[in-house]
Amino acid sequence: MRSVLPRRPALVAALLGLTLTTTACGDDSASGGSSRDAMTVLVTQEARSLDPIVASLSQITGGTQAAAVFDVLLWIDPKTGRAQPQLAESATASEGGRVWTLRLRPDLRFSDGTPLDAEAVRFNWERHADPANKSLQARVVAGIGISVADSRTVRVTLPAPNAHFDKVIAHNLAFIGSPTAIRADPKGFGAKPVGAGPYRLESWVRDQQMVFERNPKYWQVGSRPPLRQLVLKPVVDQSQRLAMLGADQAQVLTTAQAKLMGDARKAGLPVVTEGKSGGFMTLFNTARPPFDDPRARRAFALIMDPAARAKVVTDDAGKPLSTFLRPGSDFVASDAPLPANNRVEAQRLLDALAAEGKPLNFTYSTYNSPGSHVTAEYWLAQIATMKNITMRTEFLEGTQYLQKVQIQRQFEAGEFVLSFDDPEPVLFNFLHSGGQDNHMQWKNPAVDGALERARATTDPEVRRAAYAEVQRALAEDVPVFAYEQAFTAAIRAKNAKVVDLTVFEDGLIMFDRLGPA
Repeated sequence: MRSVLPRRPALVAALLGLTLTTTACGDDSASGGSSRDAMTVLVTQEARSLDPIVASLSQITGGTQAAAVFDVLLWIDPKTGRAQPQLAESATASEGGRVWTLRLRPDLRFSDGTPLDAEAVRFNWERHADPANKSLQARVVAGIGISVADSRTVRVTLPAPNAHFDKVIAHNLAFIGSPTAIRADPKGFGAKPVGAGPYRLESWVRDQQMVFERNPKYWQVGSRPPLRQLVLKPVVDQSQRLAMLGADQAQVLTTAQAKLMGDARKAGLPVVTEGKSGGFMTLFNTARPPFDDPRARRAFALIMDPAARAKVVTDDAGKPLSTFLRPGSDFVASDAPLPANNRVEAQRLLDALAAEGKPLNFTYSTYNSPGSHVTAEYWLAQIATMKNITMRTEFLEGTQYLQKVQIQRQFEAGEFVLSFDDPEPVLFNFLHSGGQDNHMQWKNPAVDGALERARATTDPEVRRAAYAEVQRALAEDVPVFAYEQAFTAAIRAKNAKVVDLTVFEDGLIMFDRLGPA
């Protein structure tokens, strides 16, 4: 069987990871403490849905919860930047990266007994392409042809060569749901998901907790998953999350918030962290006033001082960004520094805009969380001393923010975080004019060409030159103001028994291996 998926828009988000192996003592409570075969993990926020057309590999879009139910076909190892097998045995390229073959492990089954075979993969990927579903991954599958060669083999024909499509699978198409359960109740599947992952969802009290039980049909049953029960609790407030670890009401959390990481270390909690490229940033909607004018974008960036903000907002735990890719990256361009604080030049740009009847007047959209409030207040304080600029703040709940900024793109400036090790596929998704995560609606033909050249090859020199061109354009045109280096951290309670805490993407956990010591 072969199908070609239509082209249409959508989005996704970030990429990173680390591994922690550590042990201590624990207590016993399914709702808070741990026993030898139960554990509570704190997640960043409540999931809107666990349907793969909605949930993506990010903490803010239900990725942590979905990973427990579905597992992943492939995952990107942050230590190598390469796609690694999980439910799939391999993904290999041919015809110059135009054709890819995905090979599944034998005898995979969803928890309802349905085979996780090549037809199931095709069914799930075609759901992303159906306009009626409004999938976050629609652009990723646009124009892709799928052939089911046999029960374990999927062949994919791409509209353009991509030497890194295995990373696209890992980052954008990794979750596979049971076709039987989806067909039976497509609208209700997000609340009652059925996957082939290590755990089955047993109960879900929204804004309180999800309780998962071990999946007896998991392909590694007998050795993994180690836990009988897994409890995931959504806690938005960072201080509350830390207090719960300190009180042994939970055993593990992951975070990308520098202040939480710093506070955890001060409290003597075990922390493992790893720096990433990208980081916290302000997005500018380049398709509408006032930030369709690059002078307005540059003026905002020049007003701000990332190092000063780090002292105020993160107690100096956050690292200010000087280049978009982290120092030490194979692809960092040292000749493409990000705009540095220069308030005199910023005021000159603001005055020039005002002289043309365009004083900078905008709304800054961000999350309704304590950390986001503090950053927004800091930006307001810096702007207060400047002329010809007015900024209003808009604080949105997670689902509201996702809809307004990332899906509808009805914003002027907004908070965002982007994290990655290897630039593929995140930079292509984020910066290409056709990328599903190009929320800025930035169009730069030279950048498009560079990203396409980098995507079509595995030659490190060609990729390095292409990404250097991209970084120089970012520094010149300023579609985003990046101010704090990305990282991910795994934090555990002092009195927790934890081994094999493997974290990927922006803090998702490989739940097939997380267990007690």
